[in-house]
Amino acid sequence: MILVGHRGAKGEAPENTMAGFRYVRTLGIDAFELDVRLSADEQLVVMHDATVDRTTDGSGSLSSFTAAELALLDARAEHPDWPARVGVPTLAQLLEEIPNASQWELEIKSDAPDRMERVCRQLARFVEEYELRGRATVTSFDPVALELIAVAAPDLPRCYIARFDTLDSLETARELGCAQVAIPLKTGSAAMVAASRAAGMRVAGWQGNSPEDIRTLVGWGVDQITTDFPTMALGTLRQG
Repeated sequence: MILVGHRGAKGEAPENTMAGFRYVRTLGIDAFELDVRLSADEQLVVMHDATVDRTTDGSGSLSSFTAAELALLDARAEHPDWPARVGVPTLAQLLEEIPNASQWELEIKSDAPDRMERVCRQLARFVEEYELRGRATVTSFDPVALELIAVAAPDLPRCYIARFDTLDSLETARELGCAQVAIPLKTGSAAMVAASRAAGMRVAGWQGNSPEDIRTLVGWGVDQITTDFPTMALGTLRQG
């Protein structure tokens, strides 16, 4: 079973930060999920929210900050006891820090189509520059983002994230040419996992944030589990 660190190790370390990704690597996990957005100076930066308020000591729209300004923020807001100050990294910095990761799940957040198009163009360039072919999948809740990355990088695997409580979600994934789907524990089912795999798609189950969650997703037959709590997830899987 492949374990994927969600935003690094969101439940155990500052999310989407260099420190968080370094931390999850110390546990022996080298498959990572992260979120990308555009900074004010058009750099790909690693952050989930459209604003910096929740995870940093700053305030305002992420797109109003340059990458250099984001790096100066303290991104420990949800982990105030973390021992050292950490900023918001660029995607380039992260890929340079961890060049040999086995798997990257790169999520494009919803935005204006022209901005998402620029994100996709940069991602396509990064796949070549950092030799990510065979190790990167672009994911999104937004079908437009997946359509745009299909144009920018046709051979790059895509993953549709949705509720998957009806077959409509699976049909959308098929229409988008996705190689993978991300099925949530709260609204998915073993039957939906089976249908997705029968359609030739890999299945990521999320979130596996308790021992019961992990056991349920394993029982569903998913190919990988995304978790906020990798220490717990590893322990549960080792117990069998």
